[in-house]
Amino acid sequence: MTYSSPVGRARWSMASIIVALCAAVLWPRQASALETLCDPAFQDCRAPLIALIDRETVRIDVAFWFMEDGRFSSALERAMARGVPVRVLMDTRANEDYPGNIACLNQIQAAGIPMREKTSDGILHWKMMLFAGQRTVQFSGANYSAEAFVFETPWTAYVDEVIYFTDKASYVNSFMTKFDDVWTTTNGYRNYANVTSVQRAYGTFPIDPELNFPPGGFRERSIASYAAETQRIDASMYRITDRAHTDALIAAAQRGVPVRLVTEQLQYRDESRLWHSWNVDRLWAAGQQYLINGQPSIRVRLRRHAGLSHEKLTVLGSQRMAILGSSNWTSPSADTQLEHNLFTTDAIIYAWSRDHFARKWNNTGGAPETAPFAPLPPDVPQLVSPLPGAISQPLTPTLTWSAGPWAHKYDLYVGTDLANLTKVLNDRELGPYEQSWTMPALAPGTVYYWRVVSRTMAGLWRSTMTCSFKTAGAGGANPMGGCLAGPTPPPDPVPVPEPQDSNVTPSTGGGSNGGSHTDPSSGNGGPVPGLPGRTPSPDGTFTGQRAVPRP
Repeated sequence: MTYSSPVGRARWSMASIIVALCAAVLWPRQASALETLCDPAFQDCRAPLIALIDRETVRIDVAFWFMEDGRFSSALERAMARGVPVRVLMDTRANEDYPGNIACLNQIQAAGIPMREKTSDGILHWKMMLFAGQRTVQFSGANYSAEAFVFETPWTAYVDEVIYFTDKASYVNSFMTKFDDVWTTTNGYRNYANVTSVQRAYGTFPIDPELNFPPGGFRERSIASYAAETQRIDASMYRITDRAHTDALIAAAQRGVPVRLVTEQLQYRDESRLWHSWNVDRLWAAGQQYLINGQPSIRVRLRRHAGLSHEKLTVLGSQRMAILGSSNWTSPSADTQLEHNLFTTDAIIYAWSRDHFARKWNNTGGAPETAPFAPLPPDVPQLVSPLPGAISQPLTPTLTWSAGPWAHKYDLYVGTDLANLTKVLNDRELGPYEQSWTMPALAPGTVYYWRVVSRTMAGLWRSTMTCSFKTAGAGGANPMGGCLAGPTPPPDPVPVPEPQDSNVTPSTGGGSNGGSHTDPSSGNGGPVPGLPGRTPSPDGTFTGQRAVPRP
């Protein structure tokens, strides 16, 4: 059956219109109670979502990167059993890292629910459920796992998320259209199970201009918003590997706009996401370089509570805008992944988002949620070739060293006078891991000394030892048999406590509560290890709260 908006239905009689208008005034819509931003720091965001599934009588459309909480898949199974059509968009590429997803997919398939899978480049990163009869959509950056929607312990063990439930007609209609677009396409998707039709279920509606459905548009709209900001930019962002965002934030700091960032420390030293560290270090260094009223223009804090800071939220002060949804600041989130984001100036969403961030930043919630950040140094680099004491080396030798994943810039010192080496490279950005530099012609039969200093993008450095080699040619002294210690770096920065780190005033549960729109919050973020994993439980929870990298 096809569902259309009220605009597309048959024209009502004047009497019907009058009755409908009176009803709208006298009785609030049931779904209006669901115009809600939910905060799993202290709220159960799973119960209202399962209630929506259990109340739906017309159609449910679901899309996710992974689902590990069997309570969701069981609720969808119940809906299908009572005759409610359900469609699921999914991506089996999640199974390797999130094996609990397999059990939920199997349960959904066994229930006879039609399932289609994304197969093209870029994962399916939607996290949404659409309820046609209730005219409501839920979307966020939260995966459908037990830990993402409900705290383990209020305020101290949870996953940072902003989970949005809305019955705004233009948003619901937009998701209806986009879901149908993906369901019916044959480009980059395939039938996975139980699919008998790939026809559209709804009418085709215009996409609300506040919504963004990548691939495409997220990077450009975000950067334009940063460029237009004149007061303050606050962001809570799980993963940051696209330099376009950090370039734009640094530009904002240069023109006097303060930036505050809460991010996830497990990403900071995740070698599979090493460009996160590169970007965060750049932001920190720019904050130290460009001061506003004598203070760093860019300030960074990390998660302090157990769990994970998986949130994707940006708040722009002078524009009174909030950006929230599923996209991280990464190139795949902008270019290839299926995402959904909201760029809104809605006054209530903006106030909630502003206060939510402020609570986390200022540690005014039920427990401290964020802690100060200090950049970490690179690994100590090692000279690779020529080997120490090597002889008969080419007159144009290629000097090679290994710096590990966190160094990006290098000084290279080479010379014949151990006490006065020439700086051949000065803060040259070459990238991580093994690097090399080919020297211009050296003198034959001559001993050369060399060392390398490696740097992070925050300017922290480590040095190799100073070793020597001898070029090919007759005569001359022999190189050292060993190496000499390199220079000692100054002390690395340490986290500098701010007032909110020593004067924590717990709230009683008000403030940044992520409750309904009419109950704004007041919010903040920080670092700590995650909770241990849990084994599957009888209630169908296939995974526990694990501080592991998650898209």
